[in-house]
Amino acid sequence: MKFFFKDQWKKYTKRKTKAGIVLDFLFLILFILLIIPSTRLPISSFVIRYTMSSPKEETDKVTLSENDYNWQYSDLNQETYSFSDLKGKVVFLNFWATWCPPCVAEFAAIDQLYLNYKNDVAFVLLSNETKEKIENFVNNKNYEVPVYKMIERAPDVLSSNQYPHTVILSKTGEIVVKKDGAADWNSDQFKTLLDKLIAE
Repeated sequence: MKFFFKDQWKKYTKRKTKAGIVLDFLFLILFILLIIPSTRLPISSFVIRYTMSSPKEETDKVTLSENDYNWQYSDLNQETYSFSDLKGKVVFLNFWATWCPPCVAEFAAIDQLYLNYKNDVAFVLLSNETKEKIENFVNNKNYEVPVYKMIERAPDVLSSNQYPHTVILSKTGEIVVKKDGAADWNSDQFKTLLDKLIAE
């Protein structure tokens, strides 16, 4: 058995360059880290963060009905808010979870966007996890964007079965962006779109 592995190693090193061997070992280490539950979330979030692109504007825009505004959510202190209070505002609506690598990957960009647009855009980031999990995640990263808990399901026009799911609404309730998966929400392209919506 010892000779078998020695022989295989010699064959492997003969057909590979030093750079190839180093890349193979880096890939192996990355693979092992992705298997380990405690390192999976940070590693996959890191990889996703550097592959995110700017979200695209919807071509066939849908406008929310009166009923689509009739639902509620709460902050972490259990104060209830009505989505209908956001009528007439540009809204950044995001459904996320702390266990979701793409959600974690895009959160820093969302927080940065919030710091730049908090006076002009209503940010509603919704999770259905416990108050403790949400608070721990936000506090550990020193995020300032407000986070909320879902207390009832959002209408189908705003919902998705995927995380993260983000909807950008114009002041007239038109769905301008509807995105499943992570995106670079702090990109220049998206900020240009947001500036246009604010100016309308």
